[in-house]
Amino acid sequence: MGLKGLLNRTANLLGGGSQDEFETDDYGYETDEYEAEEERQVQPRRNSLAAHAGNNAGYPTRQEKKLQMMIVEPESFSDAKTIADYLRQRKPVVINFEATDSEVTKRVIDFVSGATYAVDGRIQRVGKDIFLCAPDNILIDKGKPDYSGFSATPPSFSMPADNHDGSSQT
Repeated sequence: MGLKGLLNRTANLLGGGSQDEFETDDYGYETDEYEAEEERQVQPRRNSLAAHAGNNAGYPTRQEKKLQMMIVEPESFSDAKTIADYLRQRKPVVINFEATDSEVTKRVIDFVSGATYAVDGRIQRVGKDIFLCAPDNILIDKGKPDYSGFSATPPSFSMPADNHDGSSQT
């Protein structure tokens, strides 16, 4: 029994209907009719590159927001609060004490050291009277390798001797 016969039999069981109501082609399957849909225009997102920036692990990406470093030359202890506020905003601060009274310098360093600790940051002396305070999102690199924890003598490596006959000794 073909598809046409099955459809006619089902129609008769469900309540009648003439055999001419169902038309099938000779291939044994029905074809669906589709309505033509309007073609949609796709608009690219403005930040399409920024949306995929995190997918390029290991490759440098362009940051939309630039890092801002603050430079402060304290004149009084009240400038310590300004420095602490910058650190709370996660901005690194260079403090130049060259023109600051020594007593004020000590008090500001004490206060700023506490503020730096509070934001899990680091403080580093970079000159005679110049300090760099950085919050935890900034890494301070001294620019020279840290060899602490290594022995004074460099490790030695030995290469197998190369005999000209193609064999090597170990």
